[in-house]
Order: sequence, then structure tokens, then C-alpha cells
Amino acid sequence: MSSNIIGIMSGSSLDGLDMALCRFEETDSNVEWSILASNTVPFPPFISEALRSAPSFSGWDLMHLDCRFGRFIGKEIRAWMNSLSLNAELIASHGHTVFHEPVRGFTLQIGCGANIAFESGIDTITSFRSADIAAGGQGAPFAPIADKALFPGYQAYLNLGGIANISILTPDKKWKAWDIGPCNQALNHLALKTGQPYDAEGKMAASGVIIKPVVDALLSMFPYNDGQPKGMSNAEVQSSWINYLDGSDEPITNLLASVTEAIALLIQDHLQLFHGVATKVLVTGGGAHNTHLISRVQALLAAEHFTFHLPSPVIINYKECLLMAWLGYLTTHGRSYGIDEISGASRDSIGGAIFKATR
Repeated sequence: MSSNIIGIMSGSSLDGLDMALCRFEETDSNVEWSILASNTVPFPPFISEALRSAPSFSGWDLMHLDCRFGRFIGKEIRAWMNSLSLNAELIASHGHTVFHEPVRGFTLQIGCGANIAFESGIDTITSFRSADIAAGGQGAPFAPIADKALFPGYQAYLNLGGIANISILTPDKKWKAWDIGPCNQALNHLALKTGQPYDAEGKMAASGVIIKPVVDALLSMFPYNDGQPKGMSNAEVQSSWINYLDGSDEPITNLLASVTEAIALLIQDHLQLFHGVATKVLVTGGGAHNTHLISRVQALLAAEHFTFHLPSPVIINYKECLLMAWLGYLTTHGRSYGIDEISGASRDSIGGAIFKATR
């Protein structure tokens, strides 16, 4: 029996709302999956600016944004589905992270599920991270859930989104995963100062000069520390790299070059577990399109036995949507996520809050 589920992702890079209609069919514990359709809706300026400023909002304004953003998501899904000759039984929406404070016992991803369900006419699941945090976990990372089930055959899975994160299958066959450090959030922040939403293919960075003191300062803010912290918030990126970069008087191209180098060096550090071991790495996320960044990573690891695999553009761009759809599939089938050892939770959990559509 197959299930069609729409996975929704609003990433920290604020480049738009990603949507993927995914089909899952399971027989004898084997899962076959496909992405039937995908789409990215650029955020209107008032949405992107509100999401960027949300951590500083009052409680009233934040709840208002939660409502408006949910309606925006629901309406965009309805319009998209009306353009397709396909149906979906469920929406699995990550929402946009405003706060992620697992040490304090909470996380907040906005995009009201009730409004998504009402506007789209499709049952909706949101709030996937809260159950793991309630059990004492980090509520992150979730990527290994899809990596294990849907992308076998790799030893490492590198996602270059607003924040870079990694999942690994260690040489002793244990799964680990964590956030590496800032990525597209910092690069896009600098590109916006030139009037561009992002540095296409890293061309501006490639034209700049790497400033070693800048690189050293950036690296010092996120030391390797055995893959800690496991989860990183957007607020940490803002208070560290972005605040530092905003205080620099270096030309933007030089800052882009330096940030790109710092990201590549962080990735090199976080792959050190595989020193001397043949390792196949799946690379996804918007940063996989950054040719300059990928070339720097490959150059730094040229002496090691790494193979970096960039899949099709659909997988690069919508793997996180596929993950959300898979989480929705697991939730509706009453299956726990199996990440307690990775997240540090006291026990495994089934996440998600379900909102039934009004029909």
C-alpha cells in the first residue's frame, strides 16, 4: 500500500518554502520511495523579513506570525496541488525554527498546523522535535532517520543548508549526527549586502582573498569538540558569525572567501573520524550548488580516501522535504524514530502533532 505525503521545509537560509510530494511503498520491510513532484515558493519580502526578525518579536507578534505563516503555507500547498493531477493524504511540515533551546527543554517551529490543514484541506503534522526534547534529547538531528532507511550505501551524509550538519555511520557501525556550524546563513547574509540573495556557485567568494585572521576567528567560535553541540540554533549563528562579520570592514568578496574557507575547514575537521578510511559522502542542501565551496572541501581532503557524491538536483534540493515526509509516514504508522542514542534522549519517541483538515 502506497502513501503520498507532502514534506514541507522552511530552512534557516530563508530562500523560500520547499515542498515535495513523496510516495512511499513498503513491502516485507523494504521501502521504495520517489519524489513525484517538487516546488520552491520564494518568500514574499514581508514573510522573509518577519521570519528573520521573529526571535525578537513579542509573544503577541510571534503568535500572529505563526498564524499568518501557517495560512501562507496552506494556501501555497493548495495552489500547488490544484496544478497537479496528484493527491496527497498528509502534509508533514517542519515549520520555521525561531527558538531551539533543548537545554532549557523547548523548541519552537512556527507555521500553525491548524491553519495549514484548514487552508490546504489536507491533514497536517507539525511539531516533530518536541517529543524528543521532552524525553531529554536535543530534538536534533533528524537526518539519520531518513539516511538509514532511504539512502543506504554511504558512510557519511553532509547537508549544506543554512547550518551545515552531518550524519555518519562510524567504522564500528554506529550512527552519529550533529550540526557542524554555520553555512548558507552566513554566506547569504553577506551576499545580501551586495544586492544578491546568495553567492551563485560561490563566484564572488572565488574572486575574493582569504583573510586568515577572519578564518581563525570564525573557527574559534565552533571548535570540533567531538561533534558537539549536537543541535545549533539560528540565534547562535546570529550571535556568533553574523555579528562578527557585521563588525568587519573587509570587502564583502574577501569575507565571502574567508567564510567559505572556514566552512570547508570545519567540514574537514568533522570528517576526521574517517582518516585513512575509504569514505563515500552524500552531499545535499543548497550549498551543494556552491561549486567553489565543494572544490575547497575536495581540495582539503584530497590526500584522504573520500568520494563526494552529488545526487540529482531534486535530491540535493528536496532531501529535507523527503525527510519530513518520511517522519510523517512513521508517525501515522505509530513507529518511533530511533534517534534516542543520537539525540541523547532517555527513551525513543514518536513525534508530531496531528491537525485534521476541515472537509
